[in-house]
This record gives sequence, structure tokens and C-alpha cells, in this order.
Amino acid sequence: MAPQKSATRGTTGVRTFVVANSESCWGEEGAVRSYCITLRDRETQTVVGYYDGSWTTDRRRVLDLRKREVAEAHAARIRERCPRNADLIKVEELDAAD
Repeated sequence: MAPQKSATRGTTGVRTFVVANSESCWGEEGAVRSYCITLRDRETQTVVGYYDGSWTTDRRRVLDLRKREVAEAHAARIRERCPRNADLIKVEELDAAD
């Protein structure tokens, strides 16, 4: 009898996207989209932070949300807590390669 392999494996920050009823993840009809919340610089408008439950500069730790409505709701709560930076907190679509 061959030894059985464990069905569970540890993940090290790898995000897996399951695409159902889709040709690919690059914007075709039915593709799965993910959204993230970013903080932009006042002067240059470059991304200086990503939301993952707190603010981080590590793009790999970004909290990816499947529905834009959920991302907008999270962003609205953050904007209420940080009114000075409300106009710098954005919801953006993640690239398919992320």
C-alpha cells in the first residue's frame, strides 16, 4: 500500500484565483476581478500604501476583495476614520498578473 500524501499544504503568501466560466483573467467577459484599497501620495499621486487590515507598503500583502461594493464599503469606513486623507484613499482593480 502506497503512503498517502497530505491534502493540506502550507501557503506562503501565494494567492490562487479560481476562474469559472471565463476564457482568461485579462478582462474578457466573465473574468474574475479583484479590488484593493490604496493610499496615494498627495503631490505625485503614486501609491504609497496598501490596506491589508492595516496599512502596509508591501504589495504582496494587499487585501484583495472580489466585489467592488465590498471594497468601496471598506474604503468608506477608512475614509470616515481618516477624513484628512479621505481623498487619497482609492479603490483600484488589481492586475490579473497579481
